[in-house]
Amino acid sequence: MSLRARIALTAAVAVALAVMGVSLAAYLTTRSTLYGQVDRDLSRRAVGAVNDLHDPRPGDRRGRFGPDAYLQLVFASGATRPVPSDGPALPVDAAARSVAGGAGARYSDVDASGTPLRVLATPAGAGVALQIARPIDEVRASLDRLRGRLLLVSLAGVAASALLGLLVASRGVRPVTRLTEDVEHVARTRDLTHRVAVTGDDEPARLGRTFNAMLESLDRARTAQEQLVADASHELRTPLAALRTNAELLASGVEIPEAERRTIAGDVARQIDGFGRLVGDLVELTRGERPAPHPEALRLDELVHDAVARARSHHPGSAFSVDAAPTTVTADAALAERAVANLLENAVRHGRPPVEVAVGDGAVTVRDHGDGVPPADRERVFARFWRADDARAREGSGLGLAIVQQIARAHGGSVALDEAPGGGARFTLRFAEPRTGDEKR
Repeated sequence: MSLRARIALTAAVAVALAVMGVSLAAYLTTRSTLYGQVDRDLSRRAVGAVNDLHDPRPGDRRGRFGPDAYLQLVFASGATRPVPSDGPALPVDAAARSVAGGAGARYSDVDASGTPLRVLATPAGAGVALQIARPIDEVRASLDRLRGRLLLVSLAGVAASALLGLLVASRGVRPVTRLTEDVEHVARTRDLTHRVAVTGDDEPARLGRTFNAMLESLDRARTAQEQLVADASHELRTPLAALRTNAELLASGVEIPEAERRTIAGDVARQIDGFGRLVGDLVELTRGERPAPHPEALRLDELVHDAVARARSHHPGSAFSVDAAPTTVTADAALAERAVANLLENAVRHGRPPVEVAVGDGAVTVRDHGDGVPPADRERVFARFWRADDARAREGSGLGLAIVQQIARAHGGSVALDEAPGGGARFTLRFAEPRTGDEKR
């Protein structure tokens, strides 16, 4: 069953129940009112009849209380006596016998020769009850007419509710239908630039805005992916050509002096290592800026000490100094270690020693004593594959700082570059939500 049909059916059922409930309440109220009028009339007549039982005046006692009244005495022994004696006999039910036995007044409905009667049985002396009755065929006829009319009204209400339900459902699901068509269009054409037209501030509008935000995110991700592939293929073309030239030279059989052959073989090995690092960097960049996969509370100062120790072993000719205050952050340990290592590697390759590292307030600052980065280039240092003109001759892919920025954003943090006092570049990597330094990793 479609959503439109379910909404229409729900609305029809709800209105139908309401209409039937109102109709039932109206019927019961009317019935209670009509029977109440009859009961008050019988009670009034019964008072006069009990007082008149010992009236010595001759005459038709039944006639004194109206031609539509029926009177009868019921004794505790079960015997009955119509009043007057030649009047019609009334059926004696359990209510009348209990009143003759000393119970209070009781009302009941009986049929006498096909005539519906309302009967009041009231005490009339010791061991005697008086039954007084009047026909209620008009009351029942009125209730039957009312029941028929209410039934017609209920059926009309149900039919109207069904039509209104269809109308409301059609209008209610129209935004959902349009959104479905837009989603199908995107799925069919893969056009991530398509946007849903949104008006208002209701739930379908919120859903449309969320879908637009998702499309925008996917469009950015696809654009970044395409740009990454284009940049990677462009950057790989030159080193691949050099690697191929060296490999072909070694495989050509041309007489090459041994020293030169060893030099070429060493170049090939370094190029292969460089390709391995480049592939690793590209894999890391494909993560995008998704939230860190395994965040945990870790001691940033201890992580930096470990990273600096590894950098010293890789670059024994460089000097490092560390000023680290106890700091705990929430971060993915592997990603945080890579970001810090990339900053240290960048300082060693493109700056001059000593490399100064400071930790505090959820941030890591890495400063070198090189020439720094010109102001015009500071906005581009975090771009993929970007390298300054004087750095192109040095080893590196131009992806290290781009990875640092991506890791920082994945943690809700940031990385910034400024010029250090006295010269040199200073990078500050900041993580979100720094904690006290007493927590252990």
